[in-house]
Amino acid sequence: MKKINIKFGDKLLSVDEKTTLEDFLKHQKIDTRNLATSVNADLILKGKRKDKILKEKDHINIFGPITGG
Repeated sequence: MKKINIKFGDKLLSVDEKTTLEDFLKHQKIDTRNLATSVNADLILKGKRKDKILKEKDHINIFGPITGG
């Protein structure tokens, strides 16, 4: 299967073409229950991770809840 290059935080990684965001996060063993995710600075809601297919040069970030006051 063809590989694509993505960026995860500060790391450059190679993943299989047509990998979904959900599959990528599972493969990285990341518990995302209380985390938000973004691809190229676009928020990807929890229910949409299985539909988001990663593309060449995508930049994935995860972050915890932000509180303010």
